[in-house]
Amino acid sequence: MSFHSGRFDRYVRIWRSPHRIVSGPVLACSLLVLSFACGESFAPPSSATPAATPNTSQGDPQPISFDACTVFSAADAAQVLGVPVRPITNVGGCSYEAAKETFGGWRRNVAVNVSKYKTASDEASAWDEQKILRSLRPGRKNLTVLSGIGSEAYLQISPDRKSFDGEVWVHKTLSHFRLIEVSEQPPSPDVLKAAAQKIAGKLP
Repeated sequence: MSFHSGRFDRYVRIWRSPHRIVSGPVLACSLLVLSFACGESFAPPSSATPAATPNTSQGDPQPISFDACTVFSAADAAQVLGVPVRPITNVGGCSYEAAKETFGGWRRNVAVNVSKYKTASDEASAWDEQKILRSLRPGRKNLTVLSGIGSEAYLQISPDRKSFDGEVWVHKTLSHFRLIEVSEQPPSPDVLKAAAQKIAGKLP
């Protein structure tokens, strides 16, 4: 009995070459191996996969550490509030309150928060974000554009129930700050502007 069946003979006739004969099972194995090899050769390199792609997002610029009390002393705070003051804290800013209660157990208070950055581009980006968050734009109600203080400055005085909030926002090349006074009476715009001008002169 011949070892070559009719089906096997057909494979031999089709794949016969002058030098050798490729059998059906060998051919099938060869094609299988070749398909795996080709599949690997066309696969993207591991460095091109999303998991290995470096994250180029820089995120929001972060301010550098800075003690705001170096630009806003107790004497400066007393001048803004019009009464002797005592410090509250210098964590995250520099805050003072009236040393004694004024009307109805009220204590006036004032604070300065400074954000200082390494580069002008970082400061510009952070300032633009603050302008959006705080709606600092010319023509807005209760908001006044100030000139002669930093590169850009705004003043806002608004009632808040039984008190008044007076704020000055100032932008400079490498920093921006907010000066805020809370009092039982409307803050003086001229006093706030003078204090902001003094602070701005101490910052880059």
